[in-house]
Formats: sequence, C-alpha cells, structure tokens
Amino acid sequence: MFVSVNDHNLHVALHGNPRDPALVLLHSLGTSHDVWQEQAYAFSETHYVICPDFRGHGLSDLSRTPVTVEVLAADVVGLLSKLGVQGFHLAGISIGGMVAQSVAATLAERARTLTVFDSSIVSLAPQMWKDRAAKIRADGLASIASGVLARWITPAAVDTPHGRGLATMLARMSSEGYAAGCDALAVADCRQDATRLTMPVSVAVGELDEATPPAAGKALADAIAGSRFTIIEGGAHIPLFERAQAVNAILAQSIREP
Repeated sequence: MFVSVNDHNLHVALHGNPRDPALVLLHSLGTSHDVWQEQAYAFSETHYVICPDFRGHGLSDLSRTPVTVEVLAADVVGLLSKLGVQGFHLAGISIGGMVAQSVAATLAERARTLTVFDSSIVSLAPQMWKDRAAKIRADGLASIASGVLARWITPAAVDTPHGRGLATMLARMSSEGYAAGCDALAVADCRQDATRLTMPVSVAVGELDEATPPAAGKALADAIAGSRFTIIEGGAHIPLFERAQAVNAILAQSIREP
C-alpha cells in the first residue's frame, strides 16, 4: 500500500486483520519492511501487522529534506493517522528502534507497549556516521556493503537463505537513502523521550552485536524506568532471522504486558 505522508510517497506492508490489535514494526538502516518477515508471519494471525518503509528505503520516496530520527517518526505518526490506527504495539530495530522511541514518546497515550531491538538512546559514533555518509556519497554503498553485512549477521549465516536475502536487500538499497540514514544517526538523541515512555518497555540486544553492543542496549534500558532488558544469545545486529524464535518470544512477552 502507498500513502502520501508529509509530502512523500511512503510504502507500507500490511498483514492480518485490521480489526485485530495493531503491531507496528520499524526496520533497520539499509533494509526494508521485509526484514520483519518472520515476525509478520508469526504475529499476523492475532495482530494487524503494519510494516512501513522509511524514506529512501524499500519502495518509499527518497527524502527531499534532511533526514532525522524525528522526521522519520513524524512520518510514522502521520501514517498511523492515515490508516486510522488508535492504540498499537510498537517495535523497532537499530535506527527503527530510535524512531520507535520517538513515536512512542509522541503518542504515549496510544502506544500500548514498546519493544526495542539492537538500538541505543543516543548516537554512539557521530563522526563515524558523518564519515560513512560522505564515503557513500563519494563511492557508493557497494564500497562499504561487505562490512555492513558482516555486522548484521554471524559468519555462519552468510550462506543461508536469509543471509543471502539480507545481502540482496542491501545491494538494492539506494546509496542516497542509506547516506541520509547515516545523517540521521549522526545526530540521533532520544534521551529527552525516555521520561515519556510510560508504557511497558522491553529492550533486547544480540549478544554478538558490534554495531550497538549490549552495553548500549543496557544503557537504553537503564534510562527508561521499569524497562526489561534481554540479551539474545548468539545474535548479531539483525537477529530477526537468525534468532527468530528468541525475537518472537521477546516480542510476544512484551505485547502481553498489561
């Protein structure tokens, strides 16, 4: 489905029955809504699963203005309004986890639960993200693709179907779309959102995640009163396929919270 939000044409994949409780899933940098395939399949029998593509990702427009976490969050808020969604559960991974924090803070009375995977509360390496954006704009995304993929999954997963699928997602990614996401991560700061996250919050991070290490996930959890923190054993930065069973269990426990 395509929806016009904030003067941009955005794509959103919808799964399940609109009459069921809504579950919104926000993807990572360099992927698309398809990164949540395992979760959409598992939860669409009981939930209306909403998976948008951020600007410059998947089938959504490239951004015509500078991208920030707040801009992406405003797109999600606008999309939910266009879809007529009121109460919803929310989850995000990596940059999607930061966007999810911003959305949940903005719509605190409507966000029933928040689950954040492999993310942080503030940019961990602002200059690195600025340098990466510059390199991609100069040399193309292919110039860093192998290093990115190596952080997404473990070496054992590279030649599996989902490993090859993630490589294809990255190969088809727009260089400018990825660079704009790097711009957003260079200045990302969700610390002011933490006090407004009064819904049940769960934070989980892959044991082997080098992009947002467990210490970053623990710092995020510690900043949000009453949040739950979980280590995903054997998980790298994107455990949604490799550790789907563990991810689904964490998500299921989170959305059962009162």
